[in-house]
Amino acid sequence: MPSKSRNPILDLVVCAALVLFAVVIIWGTRSIPPPFFDPVGSAAFPKYAAYIIIALALAIAARALLSLKSPAGSKEKPFKEEPLFALYAVGVPILYILSMQFGLLSFRIATILFIITLSALLSRFDKRTVLFSGIIAIVFGVGGQYLFTEVFYMDLPQ
Repeated sequence: MPSKSRNPILDLVVCAALVLFAVVIIWGTRSIPPPFFDPVGSAAFPKYAAYIIIALALAIAARALLSLKSPAGSKEKPFKEEPLFALYAVGVPILYILSMQFGLLSFRIATILFIITLSALLSRFDKRTVLFSGIIAIVFGVGGQYLFTEVFYMDLPQ
């Protein structure tokens, strides 16, 4: 399957940089002291996040390599430019962070509204997508609140 990437070489360079960055993070976690009260460990999150970054970068690199081997297709853009979508993708997360920073919304409510709003805007208010996003939003909002406060013992905006 040919890649939709416009520049596979750039994809490979970015993937190599991400893998290098993740390796530096993994190397840096060796100096984190072991925890006293946390059963998971202080270095677990950065280490596993780095492993996920490496796995995703390798998947993108494999796709880019396959597109280099396939014959060149047409020169038309594989996407339609939507500047308003870019504004949504930047503006809604900023509003999400600011709403919690200034104490307007709790983490749970802000997360639910963030996921539903962004998915609704990006899907052009497709009913099926908004319904499915609403379910995911509730799971992430309520589940994230529970996970961060009861498992990881982190203070979240109330």
